[in-house]
Amino acid sequence: MRRRHFSVALATLPLAPSAWAQGEDWPTRTVRIVCPFTAGGSQDNIARRLAAKLTDYLGQSFVVENRTGAGGSIAADNVAKSAPDGYSMLLGNIGSHALVPHLYAKPAYNAFTDLETVVWIGTQPNLLCCSPTFPYDTIPKLIAAAKAKPGTISYGSSGLGTSPSLTMELFKQKTGVDMTFISYRGAAAAAADVLAGHVPLCIANIDSLMGQVSAGKLKPVATTGATRSTVLPDTPTFAEAGFPDLVVTSWSLWAVPKGTPARIKEKLKAATERALLAPDVIASMKAGGFEPGAMPLPVVDAFIKTEHKRWGEVIRGAGIKPQ
Repeated sequence: MRRRHFSVALATLPLAPSAWAQGEDWPTRTVRIVCPFTAGGSQDNIARRLAAKLTDYLGQSFVVENRTGAGGSIAADNVAKSAPDGYSMLLGNIGSHALVPHLYAKPAYNAFTDLETVVWIGTQPNLLCCSPTFPYDTIPKLIAAAKAKPGTISYGSSGLGTSPSLTMELFKQKTGVDMTFISYRGAAAAAADVLAGHVPLCIANIDSLMGQVSAGKLKPVATTGATRSTVLPDTPTFAEAGFPDLVVTSWSLWAVPKGTPARIKEKLKAATERALLAPDVIASMKAGGFEPGAMPLPVVDAFIKTEHKRWGEVIRGAGIKPQ
């Protein structure tokens, strides 16, 4: 082949794998965001808010795919076993990263070796609510009533092994009260039973209950934040009631399969951090009680390990056996 023809032929060849493998052109097609929660819930809302921004910033569709069940492990396992090419990402959370390892004897994935954290998204507290007619509407009143009538006061929450339900397990361990847990598929179902008068209390991520609280249908009892929530400034925290160990947040992050190219992770991180600074995203998240924020990855990794240890102790203390 003549030199000129050879040069033209080289110019028309596709890029070598080493070029695209580093994520230089990512994304070139739709990206899946796998969400472990039902559509319309607080975590799903966060995923969709950010997906819209990522679509705008990166020029390809970011589509939320809800894969619920098993404390978030179904969604996490799906992403962990996906190709590490940047087209499958997980809305990681306290369930997928800190709780599942203690709830299942043989988890299908390992959050520390099969997934990589890309960027911290933020946190929100849990909110304990009651029916407006429930007389024990403060933490001191609730403790006194539960001790006087062991096992007779019930509360609803999403399934055993979620952040809200384990918050109450920790509450029972710290106070010595006996209360009855009723498991629901999600916060909406638990709240509906409180509204119907079947259950006096429910606990969920604050964003999931704010609509009913704002409408006066549910009465807030306490939040699990370190400080009072800006959306419920008149609602005390469990810490204010004398339980500093009851500071609990439901946190969110992006995670991708182990081995995803650094360039892809860097682009996703930069675009997400840009989205978290957008005034409309900040306003939308804060309206639901969610606090967006940045955290260096080494700090995130250390925090997850601390949460993993903490909730393992709570789960064992509650007598919850791995499935």
